[in-house]
Amino acid sequence: MKEKVWIIDDEKELADAIAKYFTMFGLSARAEYGISALQKIPIDIRVILLDINLGRDCGYDYIEVIRKRCPQAKILLISARSEERDMLRGYHLGADDYIIKPFSLQVMLCKVQKLLQDGEKTLEEYRGLSVDKDAMTITRDGVTQRLKNMEFKLFYYLFCNRGKVLDKDDIIRDVWGEGYYTDNTLNVHIRRIREKIEKYSGEFITTVWGVGYQFE
Repeated sequence: MKEKVWIIDDEKELADAIAKYFTMFGLSARAEYGISALQKIPIDIRVILLDINLGRDCGYDYIEVIRKRCPQAKILLISARSEERDMLRGYHLGADDYIIKPFSLQVMLCKVQKLLQDGEKTLEEYRGLSVDKDAMTITRDGVTQRLKNMEFKLFYYLFCNRGKVLDKDDIIRDVWGEGYYTDNTLNVHIRRIREKIEKYSGEFITTVWGVGYQFE
């Protein structure tokens, strides 16, 4: 699973604990220790948790370095400094958020999830499809189709997992949640989506007999 979050801290136990906690909630994270980690950050990383105190180094001094290397990344500063001037300094230097030690891992997770949501692209392009998550529309060959709520939720689930063969039961559970939903509910929604996005040319959603569906 591709990492979305990097944790840069000189407290190894804390960094490891945060990464492990995030993983428990399905969020891929990597813990690194010390300023040397800055040279290894993937340029497409989504969120960076950066401790202000990195041994003899100061995290403030490296916000600009991160911004140049990973312009799309969100930066969340970690610090034991609770004075307003310290927070403002971080924001003025380009940080997106700030959390004070000691902190709740649950609060930390919420902050990171919010930063990930803020950083998501509203419009995504793939094989001639233009998908607008906020408007719940799909544009193909100049024709825009607005899907109903559950249709779009199902479409976007398949779209985000494109290339994977998805089991029907897993799709129903992840899209509709716990409850009494049948294969027929899923099949009807698949048919409606196909009618809207595949009636012009080509196929995106294929049926994998005996298993489920795949968005190619």
